[in-house]
Amino acid sequence: MSEKKKALIETATRLFSRFGFHAVGIDRIIAESRVAKMTMYKHFPSKSRLVVEVLNEQGAALTAGLAAAAAAHSDALEKLHAIFQWHDTWFHSEAFTGSMFIHAAAEFHAEENEILATSAAQRHAFVHQIERILGERFDAETAERLARRCALLLDGATLARQLSGRVDAARDAWEMAQALIENERVHCA
Repeated sequence: MSEKKKALIETATRLFSRFGFHAVGIDRIIAESRVAKMTMYKHFPSKSRLVVEVLNEQGAALTAGLAAAAAAHSDALEKLHAIFQWHDTWFHSEAFTGSMFIHAAAEFHAEENEILATSAAQRHAFVHQIERILGERFDAETAERLARRCALLLDGATLARQLSGRVDAARDAWEMAQALIENERVHCA
């Protein structure tokens, strides 16, 4: 990736995270990334293409971060716990501004199908990442159901952190996930 393209993506990511997608114009991104307008449009023919690229970059970073957290463990439940702990660390960081994917889906729900599709694809990848971990312990149907529920708990925890300042929301979500898993174990036994 060229340095100028990288500067555009990094600047757009920072601004979109802090101010939202609609509130940040192309001219501001160009000015703060210190690239020419022509360079911007060479790499991204439209703002929506830049938004999609930012979401793809953020999705790749999220997937890699969660995979690294889980890889430190051998047991499936420890791996799953590591994903909740990753969220806990994120919730305690100064960089926390909420989920870019949720923000994009909210801002572009009726306008930009490509942006909404990118957010939905990231959500699917996140659930699938959890499902693969749970598949080490449960049958495919149970792993899929539990993965959807764990992702839902983490979505709720993310919103609780953002809207209510609940920095402990991931810990609460983990306690609920443990109860769901334990309930599933009892029914499978």
